[in-house]
Formats: sequence, C-alpha cells, structure tokens
Amino acid sequence: MKLYHFLFVLALLVLNISYCQDDSTDALYGSYDLFLESVNKKDTLISTTYKTYKCSENLEGTIYFYYKNDTIKLITHSYKQGRYDNWHIERYYLKNNTLRIKTTSTEIIHYNTQSVQSSQRQSFSAQKVLELVEHRMVFDENSVATCKTRSHGEKLSEWDQAYFNTLPFEEADCVEDQDDILYKYRLLRKAEKKLISDRKNPGCIFHLW
Repeated sequence: MKLYHFLFVLALLVLNISYCQDDSTDALYGSYDLFLESVNKKDTLISTTYKTYKCSENLEGTIYFYYKNDTIKLITHSYKQGRYDNWHIERYYLKNNTLRIKTTSTEIIHYNTQSVQSSQRQSFSAQKVLELVEHRMVFDENSVATCKTRSHGEKLSEWDQAYFNTLPFEEADCVEDQDDILYKYRLLRKAEKKLISDRKNPGCIFHLW
C-alpha cells in the first residue's frame, strides 16, 4: 500500500512538472508574439537602433535592436551570405537580459504549372506559391535548447499571414547547433556596444560563422 501511494504521488509530481513547463513555454511564446505585434504597430514605448556591417561582397547585414523601458527585448538580424542576393532574417528574443527564443523564417517561392487543353491548342499557366517555414529554438534558464517548427504553403495571391500565425508548432529536431547560435548571439550583443556603423565603410563583426 505504501509503495502504491509513493508511485501515485510520484506520477502526480511528474505531471505537475510537465504542466508547469508547458505553461511556462506558452507564456514565453505569448510574451514574444505580443512584443512582435507591438513592434509591427510601431508602439511609441519601444525604441530602436541599428548597426550595419559588411565583411565582404558575400557577407553583409543589418542588426536592429529593440528596447522597452531602456531594456533590450529583441534583436532582428537581416543578412546576406553567399554569392546570391538571398537575404535571411533571424530574431533573438530576450527576457531578463537572457536569450530565450531564437527564430528563423525561410520563405520558399515555387510555381505550380497547369496545362489547359482546348480543341485548338494547349496552353500553360503558372501559379506562384509561397511556402513559409518557421523554426523556433527555445532556451531554458540554463541555456539548454529545444526546437519546434511550423510550415504552410499557399498561393501567393491568397496568402494569409494572420492564419499562419495561428498554426500550432510541432516538436522538431534542431536544425542549428546550439553552441553556434549562442556564439552568434554574443557577437550581436557585442555589436550593440562596439560596432560603429559607417555607410561608406561599414565594419565587420563576423569573420567566421
């Protein structure tokens, strides 16, 4: 009987810990999404500064720093890496001056080709389709990461960002190395204080990724 009671209490403890972790993650997501919404609405309580850098013809970017009550809350990093003009966007969300969420959004454009056959000729039409993939790397208070993802594809003419934002996340393998992300994050924080933006001759912060 004592063993049964012990196992019952242990099961409740495990469930309670799991519930608290999920609730904490949901609260973290909620605060992050709410802050992004405030940024998009140009909330006057949020101040912004930015730095630009250029390491080579194939590596350049802009770093935006967002503050509320003089406390940094979000870093948005837009950069081009490689020979092609493909720009990438990643966001770093901070809570109590600690990195808690890192997101990467990837937009993939492709075409659906349709064939239309008439009695006289055959014609083709192409629909532009957008596939958006969002990865979120969530760090706990000990800087240990877990990852989630969501994706959706739709004709570009019918794309609904509000609908995409309601889609749930699913557990996923991390596509980026945790140590690499933390290293990059430290460089971005270093750029916040030390990088001098000069439009004619911007400095470089990333030498090796």
